[in-house]
Amino acid sequence: MLEESNVGETWLTAPRTVVHNTYQSHCNSPDSDWEKEIEEKFSDLIKNKRDNIPWLSSDSVSGSLVRHYVMVQDILDQEFYTKQFVARNKEDEVFKGTGKYSDILDIQQGYEVDWEDNRTLKRDTRLVYYCVPVPGRNTWTRPSSRDDVMTTSRDVMTTPRDVMTTPRDVTTQNNVIELSCGKKRGAQDDTDEMDTGEDESKKVKSGENEENSKNEEDSSSFQGLNMVLPTDSGVCCIPLIYTQDTSPFKINDVIEITGILERIEIDTNSVEMDEEESARFPPSSIVPRVHCVDVKLRSHINPLLSCDPLDFKEGEVSEVLSTASDVRSELVTMLRKCTAGDPLAAEYLLLHLLSHVYGRRDEVMTLGKFAVNLTKCPPKETKFVECLSTLFSNISEKSFVFPLTITNFNISTMLPKKDYKANRLRSGLLQLPKGMQIILDETVLEPGQLKPNGVENLKCIGNLISWQKLAYDFGFSYNIEFECDAKVLILGEGKSLLPSDVVVPLKPMEDNADYDKIISEIHSNQEMLNRFRKYLTVLRHIQYDEVSEELQKKIEQDFVAERKSNPKEVTGDTLHRSLVIARLYALSRGHVQLEEDDWNSAKSLERDRLSRIASS
Repeated sequence: MLEESNVGETWLTAPRTVVHNTYQSHCNSPDSDWEKEIEEKFSDLIKNKRDNIPWLSSDSVSGSLVRHYVMVQDILDQEFYTKQFVARNKEDEVFKGTGKYSDILDIQQGYEVDWEDNRTLKRDTRLVYYCVPVPGRNTWTRPSSRDDVMTTSRDVMTTPRDVMTTPRDVTTQNNVIELSCGKKRGAQDDTDEMDTGEDESKKVKSGENEENSKNEEDSSSFQGLNMVLPTDSGVCCIPLIYTQDTSPFKINDVIEITGILERIEIDTNSVEMDEEESARFPPSSIVPRVHCVDVKLRSHINPLLSCDPLDFKEGEVSEVLSTASDVRSELVTMLRKCTAGDPLAAEYLLLHLLSHVYGRRDEVMTLGKFAVNLTKCPPKETKFVECLSTLFSNISEKSFVFPLTITNFNISTMLPKKDYKANRLRSGLLQLPKGMQIILDETVLEPGQLKPNGVENLKCIGNLISWQKLAYDFGFSYNIEFECDAKVLILGEGKSLLPSDVVVPLKPMEDNADYDKIISEIHSNQEMLNRFRKYLTVLRHIQYDEVSEELQKKIEQDFVAERKSNPKEVTGDTLHRSLVIARLYALSRGHVQLEEDDWNSAKSLERDRLSRIASS
């Protein structure tokens, strides 16, 4: 092992020196495991000095060690690399080296490699992924410095959504997706106007700087960043992973990569590349390559907590559980403010925020999903949706708002689609990581006609809500289903055409709620927001125990009694919904197992909700 004192800070600024020195010390020992030693060295250094590793940004220097949170957007073909080589000069002096963690072999001047000598050449394969910044990632989860900021999806226009022929202006506040009035290719009649807020669009345009124009020039022959949401920003990259595991990560996984940054420009004037090669080797100023020395799957990106929920630091869980009652009360109070004082709506929104898919049964039942349709919402002229989305974006790790206008339905591409010419997966708006918070705003919906693409998009969103599955389009009538875990909240004046698990009619207790004041209060109280953030993340990932046998009997008796009194309305779905609500209610109180009081409170909530629906 290399001594810490010998390495110093070289591993951070010039990590390939660590690789080179380790290999040189073992290259003459055929039985030595130099790869394992390098891996252990980096593992120890990352464990002890993880916070010293800078986040990947436009200022990151090629050859330095960087880290980055990304989502796997596509899995590219494996590629071969030269693992070990021997070079000789004219005096027949030998230089031995390795091409691991590098795109270019580090060969001393005057030395040449005999590429036909299979005795001295050893090749291996590495996995190649195309990764994008975590879609919908909210500002509070990002590093406070300029790190992790490079390019936005506005800077380099993507082309995966064939419905767009003009750049899309977006409103980035609270990750509100508002597509511009682009026209579908060949569709002269797509002239429906959208309420996108012209002033906001102009603000976005005026904020683009000269640095972005350089990125656009660099990517003129590149096919686009392929970001998922038009509001996303950050660095796309191509991680190269060295492992014997043939498929350690799946599409849509969120991973934290640590590796050696590689920026290599290919002269496209002297090297002709087809679409597939162009997608694989985009301009490194736009999409750098990262030779990974460490990759971890991440189920959350809350910077206030340990990265791995299975290994929360001592005290993190106990702190949340011991304060759960107080934080719950505080969060419900804030949700009541955002819903004009409605206590019932606040309770259901809290349960919605805590929900996540925790299991699947018989391929047809998804356990844990809890889509809420909040009806009788104030009209779009108010700031009701903005107020609620402001709170959600400040306490959810990933979220976005999608205004459900006729135009948005008609011009959007929801599902990813395989482009066989470029051999890559083109992104769609619903290619999302687990834990995404989606707010569907129906308050902006106006009369209009859905075109075939709009009807398909409506079906896609419905499938997401009902089954938490989406079938990506791989052409030739061949679709592949991908499992999802998205929390969907529908806000509208009437009951939505889209499915939901519960419908909650809003019943304001306050007239003329001052939403501007509430928004200001949300932004001004960071300590309160931090309590909410830790509370929601821990309770969504905590281990939940099975219901006790005694309480199971109580639940069965209650269900049988209710079904006898109302056989038409009380079904198996009613029981399932009640169990989901009870589970979420228990978690909201910091209980890791359902108690009888939780069950009774959940039944009371449902009675109040159904009573409100009947009277509305």
